[in-house]
Amino acid sequence: MLPLQRQALRIRTPLACPANSLQSAHTIFSKISPPNRALPLRCLATQVDRSTALPQSENQKERVVILGSGWGGYTLSRRLSPKNYSPLIISPRSYFVFTPLLTDAASGSLDFSNIVEPVRDPRSKVDFIQAAARAIDLKKKTILCEATVVKSGVTESPRTEDRETEEGPETTSKKPMQNQRLWEQGETFEVPYDKLIIAVGAVSRTFGTPGVRENAMFFKDIGDAKRVKRRVRECFELAVLPTTTTDMQKHLLHFAIVGAGPTGIELAASLRDFIYDDMMVLYPTLNAIPKITLYDVAPKVLSMFDESLSRYAMETMKKEGIDIKTSHHVKSLRWGPPGGSSLHEMDPKRCLTLETEEEGQVGVGMCVWVTGNAMPKFITQSLGTVDFPTNSIHAFEGSEEVPASAEQESWQFKKAPRKGPLLVDGHLRVQLQNEAGQTAVLRDVFALGDNAMPETGAPPATAQATFQEAKWLASHLNKKDLNQTPSFSFRNMGTMAYIGSERALMQIPHEDAGHTRKYLPDGIKGRTASLVWNAAYITMSISWRNKFRVAFRWTLNKIFGRDVSRF
Repeated sequence: MLPLQRQALRIRTPLACPANSLQSAHTIFSKISPPNRALPLRCLATQVDRSTALPQSENQKERVVILGSGWGGYTLSRRLSPKNYSPLIISPRSYFVFTPLLTDAASGSLDFSNIVEPVRDPRSKVDFIQAAARAIDLKKKTILCEATVVKSGVTESPRTEDRETEEGPETTSKKPMQNQRLWEQGETFEVPYDKLIIAVGAVSRTFGTPGVRENAMFFKDIGDAKRVKRRVRECFELAVLPTTTTDMQKHLLHFAIVGAGPTGIELAASLRDFIYDDMMVLYPTLNAIPKITLYDVAPKVLSMFDESLSRYAMETMKKEGIDIKTSHHVKSLRWGPPGGSSLHEMDPKRCLTLETEEEGQVGVGMCVWVTGNAMPKFITQSLGTVDFPTNSIHAFEGSEEVPASAEQESWQFKKAPRKGPLLVDGHLRVQLQNEAGQTAVLRDVFALGDNAMPETGAPPATAQATFQEAKWLASHLNKKDLNQTPSFSFRNMGTMAYIGSERALMQIPHEDAGHTRKYLPDGIKGRTASLVWNAAYITMSISWRNKFRVAFRWTLNKIFGRDVSRF
């Protein structure tokens, strides 16, 4: 297929710099720059010859537009061949987060800059537009976007279910957040593509529990982790005020985490280390008051681990003072102390009330919700009915021939019936489906990560699986052998979880590519697994800069303790 003919970018505010401004800048800088050095003039600060977001008819590379800068989008953009493709990331956030270490940043063990990689990088040939995708036109092969450069809250999880957009808590009219400000409404524009990669990820799933979306804290992004870090320190300062009662102290210093998967377990363990090893030295009058409770509807924690490892995690964490309450069902979350009126305005100076079916109402200073994934509104609402794109069809019900009547039928994106992710084929290609149940596979639109589910076998919703999908797709796009290669197959490299006090778990897979490895142990636990955990995440950190910064910061923590500042 020939690359898409480059067309003008339709935008209310032009991206291109005025010619007279460029000429003036050249005149000024030529006076202070060495005469033998050419001045690079670019409106978008990337290392490409010219931004792919601008019309460029002479460039014969295919434009690959990637929606999202998470594990899928960021990894794929860095692995596409710059000789064949012009990658363009469109994302509300201008960075990639190394999510396995997000809990360390929330507890003060790492700076947030240690786990962030900027999308704009002078060493990569990847372009970027800070915007949110709003719609896709498969026939015109364009994406409708809204700029999010000055929109607040793009680094946090959305706080209400009724929002029209997904960018942060400050842009909703639902109490207790403030009304959307007019200046936050970004310009809308269309971006053409030759190939499209949908990797927008997922949002936190609340199961419709009353008060959770408005009042709980989530743990998906940098902004979420910053809110958790600040709230923990905030609760300690509130607890030592002369006006705070003993009962309110107990409520404020009770930290609840809902969800006992790897994220919930590691967050509880990291907060336990921080509170008991660092904070109690600063607040000796609050000794024995802080409490961490982990809730889950399942009968055990870390259900994806072997029974022996799961049991070891529960026993170890209970000995360390973490209260684990499995088989508990959360009914609601509201502001105000237990036993009071259910009609309470948001008041961060006081506690919240968490109600469960099993134990009733309990006062908590913070509730972090890490129960699972739900699809963002871009997947559930924006990707619905479409005009049938005949020229973009790879296969129709197993055949390459598309019947003439297909354009007259009603088509929509094919999605999983329950959770709603895009159903892709074994090569991660997005599919369409009509009312009769017939399926058409798109040749130039792909989806990967948490917002996609391969029909040939869904991998776990982990960073490891998304990384493998992105790496696999980039490799075969570079080789241009996607139609000849076997379907994507997830390779389990093991699962790790930190459980506190320099102890961890590592689940070792016994099967790889159909071969059983009986000589391997079920897993590693304790301090040995903690050493493996540390070494693995230092190695997996993207840039050498952050590899050194993480190792150096962990060393400083051993000597001076964790960061206890509140900002």
